[in-house]
Amino acid sequence: MYFTSSISVRINVNMHSYLDNPACSIFAHRGGSIESYENTIESFNYAVDLGCEYIETDVQLSSDGVPYIFHDDDLHRFIGKKLRFNDLNSNELNEIKLFDRFSIPTLKECMEAFPNTKFNIDLKTNEVMKPAMKYLHSINAHSRVCIASFSDQRLDFVRAYFDKNDKKPKELGVILAVDDNKNNTDLLEKRLEKQGHRVYSANNGKDALLRLGMDRNEIDVILLDIVMPEMNGFEVLKYIKTDKRFFEIP
Repeated sequence: MYFTSSISVRINVNMHSYLDNPACSIFAHRGGSIESYENTIESFNYAVDLGCEYIETDVQLSSDGVPYIFHDDDLHRFIGKKLRFNDLNSNELNEIKLFDRFSIPTLKECMEAFPNTKFNIDLKTNEVMKPAMKYLHSINAHSRVCIASFSDQRLDFVRAYFDKNDKKPKELGVILAVDDNKNNTDLLEKRLEKQGHRVYSANNGKDALLRLGMDRNEIDVILLDIVMPEMNGFEVLKYIKTDKRFFEIP
Protein backbone atom coordinates (compact mmCIF):
# COMPACT_ATOMS: atom_id res chain seq x y z
CA MET A 1 0.00 0.00 0.00
CA TYR A 2 1.01 3.64 -0.47
CA PHE A 3 0.28 6.16 2.27
CA THR A 4 0.17 9.90 1.78
CA SER A 5 -0.76 12.64 4.17
CA SER A 6 -3.58 14.84 2.94
CA ILE A 7 -3.93 16.60 6.29
CA SER A 8 -4.49 20.24 5.42
CA VAL A 9 -4.26 23.24 7.69
CA ARG A 10 -7.43 25.14 6.84
CA ILE A 11 -5.98 28.08 4.95
CA ASN A 12 -7.59 29.78 2.00
CA VAL A 13 -6.61 27.32 -0.74
CA ASN A 14 -8.84 26.04 -3.53
CA MET A 15 -8.34 22.35 -2.85
CA HIS A 16 -9.36 19.97 -5.63
CA SER A 17 -12.01 17.60 -4.38
CA TYR A 18 -9.75 14.64 -5.19
CA LEU A 19 -7.29 15.78 -2.52
CA ASP A 20 -9.71 17.33 -0.06
CA ASN A 21 -9.41 14.72 2.65
CA PRO A 22 -8.90 15.83 6.26
CA ALA A 23 -7.25 12.54 7.28
CA CYS A 24 -4.50 10.18 6.17
CA SER A 25 -5.14 8.91 2.63
CA ILE A 26 -4.33 5.30 1.80
CA PHE A 27 -3.45 4.47 -1.81
CA ALA A 28 -3.67 0.77 -2.68
CA HIS A 29 -0.87 0.15 -5.20
CA ARG A 30 -2.47 -1.81 -8.05
CA GLY A 31 -5.15 -2.73 -5.53
CA GLY A 32 -2.58 -4.20 -3.14
CA SER A 33 -0.03 -5.83 -5.44
CA ILE A 34 1.81 -7.69 -2.67
CA GLU A 35 -1.17 -8.92 -0.67
CA SER A 36 -3.60 -9.55 -3.54
CA TYR A 37 -3.85 -10.22 -7.30
CA GLU A 38 -2.62 -6.94 -8.79
CA ASN A 39 -4.82 -4.86 -11.10
CA THR A 40 -7.82 -7.15 -11.01
CA ILE A 41 -11.39 -6.55 -9.86
CA GLU A 42 -10.59 -8.93 -7.00
CA SER A 43 -7.61 -6.88 -5.81
CA PHE A 44 -9.63 -3.67 -5.97
CA ASN A 45 -12.38 -5.28 -3.89
CA TYR A 46 -9.70 -6.37 -1.43
CA ALA A 47 -8.42 -2.79 -1.11
CA VAL A 48 -11.89 -1.29 -0.72
CA ASP A 49 -12.79 -3.88 1.93
CA LEU A 50 -9.70 -2.80 3.89
CA GLY A 51 -10.99 0.77 3.84
CA CYS A 52 -8.84 2.25 1.06
CA GLU A 53 -10.45 5.28 -0.57
CA TYR A 54 -7.82 5.53 -3.32
CA ILE A 55 -6.55 2.93 -5.79
CA GLU A 56 -3.40 3.39 -7.86
CA THR A 57 -3.59 1.58 -11.18
CA ASP A 58 -2.40 1.53 -14.79
CA VAL A 59 -3.98 1.52 -18.23
CA GLN A 60 -2.80 -0.07 -21.47
CA LEU A 61 -4.58 -0.12 -24.86
CA SER A 62 -5.69 -3.11 -26.89
CA SER A 63 -4.98 -3.10 -30.62
CA ASP A 64 -8.64 -2.28 -31.30
CA GLY A 65 -8.65 0.72 -28.98
CA VAL A 66 -10.04 -0.49 -25.64
CA PRO A 67 -8.35 0.81 -22.45
CA TYR A 68 -7.54 -2.05 -20.05
CA ILE A 69 -6.25 -2.12 -16.48
CA PHE A 70 -2.74 -3.53 -16.88
CA HIS A 71 0.78 -2.47 -15.91
CA ASP A 72 3.37 -4.27 -18.05
CA ASP A 73 4.05 -3.70 -21.74
CA ASP A 74 3.85 -7.44 -22.34
CA LEU A 75 2.30 -10.54 -20.77
CA HIS A 76 5.47 -12.48 -20.02
CA ARG A 77 5.33 -12.03 -16.23
CA PHE A 78 1.82 -13.50 -16.12
CA ILE A 79 1.56 -16.19 -18.78
CA GLY A 80 5.19 -16.80 -19.75
CA LYS A 81 4.79 -15.50 -23.30
CA LYS A 82 6.37 -12.32 -24.61
CA LEU A 83 3.21 -11.03 -26.24
CA ARG A 84 3.05 -7.24 -26.41
CA PHE A 85 -0.15 -6.02 -24.82
CA ASN A 86 -1.07 -3.48 -27.51
CA ASP A 87 -0.61 -6.09 -30.26
CA LEU A 88 -3.62 -8.05 -28.94
CA ASN A 89 -7.24 -7.11 -29.60
CA SER A 90 -9.95 -7.08 -26.96
CA ASN A 91 -11.28 -10.53 -27.91
CA GLU A 92 -7.82 -12.04 -27.42
CA LEU A 93 -7.22 -10.21 -24.15
CA ASN A 94 -10.58 -11.31 -22.76
CA GLU A 95 -9.52 -14.95 -23.16
CA ILE A 96 -6.37 -14.49 -21.03
CA LYS A 97 -6.44 -15.41 -17.33
CA LEU A 98 -4.11 -13.72 -14.84
CA PHE A 99 -2.92 -15.86 -11.93
CA ASP A 100 -4.67 -18.75 -13.74
CA ARG A 101 -8.20 -17.49 -12.99
CA PHE A 102 -8.71 -13.72 -13.18
CA SER A 103 -9.72 -11.72 -16.23
CA ILE A 104 -7.96 -8.53 -17.30
CA PRO A 105 -10.51 -5.80 -16.52
CA THR A 106 -11.23 -2.83 -18.75
CA LEU A 107 -11.06 0.72 -17.46
CA LYS A 108 -14.82 0.96 -17.99
CA GLU A 109 -15.51 -2.15 -15.92
CA CYS A 110 -13.47 -0.83 -13.00
CA MET A 111 -14.94 2.66 -12.98
CA GLU A 112 -18.44 1.18 -13.02
CA ALA A 113 -17.67 -1.44 -10.37
CA PHE A 114 -16.22 1.13 -7.93
CA PRO A 115 -18.26 4.32 -8.35
CA ASN A 116 -17.29 5.69 -4.93
CA THR A 117 -13.55 5.01 -5.17
CA LYS A 118 -10.93 7.54 -6.23
CA PHE A 119 -8.33 6.39 -8.76
CA ASN A 120 -4.76 7.38 -9.51
CA ILE A 121 -4.37 6.24 -13.13
CA ASP A 122 -0.99 5.90 -14.83
CA LEU A 123 -1.18 6.28 -18.62
CA LYS A 124 1.38 3.67 -19.66
CA THR A 125 1.62 4.52 -23.38
CA ASN A 126 0.97 7.39 -25.77
CA GLU A 127 -1.63 5.27 -27.52
CA VAL A 128 -3.84 4.85 -24.45
CA MET A 129 -3.98 8.48 -23.32
CA LYS A 130 -6.67 9.68 -25.75
CA PRO A 131 -9.11 6.75 -25.46
CA ALA A 132 -8.71 6.68 -21.67
CA MET A 133 -9.26 10.43 -21.28
CA LYS A 134 -12.19 10.36 -23.68
CA TYR A 135 -13.91 7.70 -21.58
CA LEU A 136 -13.18 9.45 -18.27
CA HIS A 137 -14.63 12.67 -19.67
CA SER A 138 -17.72 10.83 -20.88
CA ILE A 139 -18.54 9.71 -17.33
CA ASN A 140 -17.57 13.05 -15.76
CA ALA A 141 -14.94 11.41 -13.54
CA HIS A 142 -12.90 14.60 -12.95
CA SER A 143 -13.55 14.71 -9.21
CA ARG A 144 -12.33 11.16 -8.50
CA VAL A 145 -9.44 10.63 -10.91
CA CYS A 146 -5.84 11.82 -10.82
CA ILE A 147 -3.85 11.19 -14.00
CA ALA A 148 -0.23 10.12 -13.57
CA SER A 149 2.60 9.28 -15.93
CA PHE A 150 6.40 9.15 -16.08
CA SER A 151 6.02 10.82 -19.48
CA ASP A 152 5.90 14.62 -19.54
CA GLN A 153 4.44 14.36 -23.05
CA ARG A 154 1.38 12.50 -21.79
CA LEU A 155 0.81 14.88 -18.90
CA ASP A 156 1.21 17.86 -21.23
CA PHE A 157 -1.37 16.28 -23.52
CA VAL A 158 -3.87 15.92 -20.67
CA ARG A 159 -3.34 19.54 -19.60
CA ALA A 160 -3.38 21.07 -23.08
CA TYR A 161 -5.94 18.99 -24.93
CA PHE A 162 -8.60 18.96 -22.26
CA ASP A 163 -9.73 22.37 -21.04
CA LYS A 164 -10.42 22.10 -17.30
CA ASN A 165 -13.39 24.43 -17.74
CA ASP A 166 -14.88 22.44 -20.61
CA LYS A 167 -16.15 18.89 -20.22
CA LYS A 168 -15.66 18.10 -23.91
CA PRO A 169 -12.40 18.01 -25.85
CA LYS A 170 -11.93 20.81 -28.35
CA GLU A 171 -11.81 19.08 -31.71
CA LEU A 172 -12.85 19.49 -35.32
CA GLY A 173 -13.38 15.88 -36.33
CA VAL A 174 -12.57 12.26 -35.50
CA ILE A 175 -10.31 10.37 -37.91
CA LEU A 176 -9.42 6.67 -38.08
CA ALA A 177 -5.92 6.17 -39.57
CA VAL A 178 -5.19 2.62 -40.77
CA ASP A 179 -1.63 1.63 -41.65
CA ASP A 180 0.66 -1.25 -40.69
CA ASN A 181 3.58 1.20 -40.53
CA LYS A 182 3.49 2.79 -37.08
CA ASN A 183 5.75 5.64 -38.19
CA ASN A 184 3.07 6.69 -40.67
CA THR A 185 0.22 6.64 -38.15
CA ASP A 186 2.35 8.47 -35.55
CA LEU A 187 3.14 11.22 -38.08
CA LEU A 188 -0.51 11.50 -39.12
CA GLU A 189 -1.62 11.73 -35.49
CA LYS A 190 0.81 14.55 -34.70
CA ARG A 191 -0.10 16.63 -37.75
CA LEU A 192 -3.85 16.12 -37.53
CA GLU A 193 -4.00 16.72 -33.79
CA LYS A 194 -2.22 20.04 -34.25
CA GLN A 195 -5.09 21.01 -36.52
CA GLY A 196 -7.62 20.16 -33.79
CA HIS A 197 -8.69 16.65 -34.85
CA ARG A 198 -8.87 13.54 -32.71
CA VAL A 199 -7.13 10.55 -34.30
CA TYR A 200 -7.50 6.83 -33.65
CA SER A 201 -5.10 4.37 -35.27
CA ALA A 202 -5.26 0.73 -36.32
CA ASN A 203 -2.33 -1.33 -37.60
CA ASN A 204 -4.24 -3.61 -39.97
CA GLY A 205 -7.60 -4.02 -41.65
CA LYS A 206 -9.12 -6.37 -39.10
CA ASP A 207 -8.32 -4.04 -36.20
CA ALA A 208 -9.75 -1.15 -38.20
CA LEU A 209 -13.10 -2.95 -38.54
CA LEU A 210 -13.12 -3.75 -34.82
CA ARG A 211 -12.49 -0.09 -34.00
CA LEU A 212 -15.12 0.99 -36.50
CA GLY A 213 -17.70 -1.31 -34.94
CA MET A 214 -17.04 0.21 -31.52
CA ASP A 215 -17.01 3.88 -32.53
CA ARG A 216 -19.18 4.07 -35.65
CA ASN A 217 -21.18 7.03 -34.38
CA GLU A 218 -18.16 9.25 -33.84
CA ILE A 219 -15.69 8.45 -36.65
CA ASP A 220 -15.98 11.04 -39.43
CA VAL A 221 -13.25 9.98 -41.87
CA ILE A 222 -11.11 6.89 -42.53
CA LEU A 223 -7.55 7.24 -43.88
CA LEU A 224 -6.79 3.81 -45.29
CA ASP A 225 -3.51 2.26 -46.45
CA ILE A 226 -3.71 -0.22 -49.34
CA VAL A 227 -0.89 -2.73 -48.77
CA MET A 228 -1.36 -4.36 -45.34
CA PRO A 229 -1.06 -7.91 -43.96
CA GLU A 230 -4.11 -10.08 -43.18
CA MET A 231 -6.65 -7.72 -44.77
CA ASN A 232 -5.56 -5.09 -47.29
CA GLY A 233 -7.10 -1.69 -47.88
CA PHE A 234 -9.23 -2.80 -50.82
CA GLU A 235 -10.79 -5.59 -48.74
CA VAL A 236 -11.53 -3.17 -45.89
CA LEU A 237 -13.07 -0.67 -48.30
CA LYS A 238 -15.23 -3.37 -49.88
CA TYR A 239 -16.50 -4.44 -46.46
CA ILE A 240 -17.25 -0.86 -45.40
CA LYS A 241 -19.14 -0.02 -48.59
CA THR A 242 -21.33 -3.12 -48.39
CA ASP A 243 -22.29 -2.59 -44.74
CA LYS A 244 -25.17 -0.18 -44.22
CA ARG A 245 -23.75 0.87 -40.85
CA PHE A 246 -20.54 2.21 -42.40
CA PHE A 247 -20.99 2.93 -46.11
CA GLU A 248 -21.54 6.69 -45.66
CA ILE A 249 -18.17 7.22 -43.97
CA PRO A 250 -15.72 8.79 -46.47
